[in-house]
Amino acid sequence: MRNTEIRPNAAMITKEQIEQFLMDQAELIKRCKSTYSQPGSIKHLLFGSEPSEQSLLIKMGKVGERMIQKIIVETEGLELLKCGVQCIDPVTGKNKDLDLIWADHDRKTIYYREAKGNIQLDSEKITATIDKILEILSMYIVPKYPDYTIDIGVFNWSVYNREPLTKGLIQIKKCVTKGIKVDHPKELFDILKFQWTEEDYLSFFRKIGKFFRNN
Repeated sequence: MRNTEIRPNAAMITKEQIEQFLMDQAELIKRCKSTYSQPGSIKHLLFGSEPSEQSLLIKMGKVGERMIQKIIVETEGLELLKCGVQCIDPVTGKNKDLDLIWADHDRKTIYYREAKGNIQLDSEKITATIDKILEILSMYIVPKYPDYTIDIGVFNWSVYNREPLTKGLIQIKKCVTKGIKVDHPKELFDILKFQWTEEDYLSFFRKIGKFFRNN
């Protein structure tokens, strides 16, 4: 029988360990064969063949997911559930890519977050993101966990909190209107009881940026 006592979650991994984990991820990305700009683009016309920063950003996009997954795994009382592409509807066989899904069984809460490095999505993409989250909620999470509280949202990890944002606010409002939270690291770290200040977070990712541009 599960212990019904509500325990405070406690992250068992430090900021320094997460920083090392993320630096290891960056090193793996940097060692991969780079994609170079090709003839037919303005960038190639102006600068010749250069490593594609867009390709780098796409690869880094997954790192935000891995960061949170690592913290969840190392947090007492939480269970990282199956992430990635999986069937959400056995009747139709529909597959969806679940970014971040975890359970706090003591509090009987399931958390789902769609990870986004960039919240400044065009109208079509933000609509698709909202539809995807609501579909995962109705087809997969609610039927599988009928006795749990469900906490759904978007995790925008490229800015520590919302205060400096001047763009993307319309997209955030569209999510919130549909009952979908938009968290940034500050909010998600609070949920996970993980200590990482804004100053240290931004400083570390600038360090990662310099690492990529340092030949």
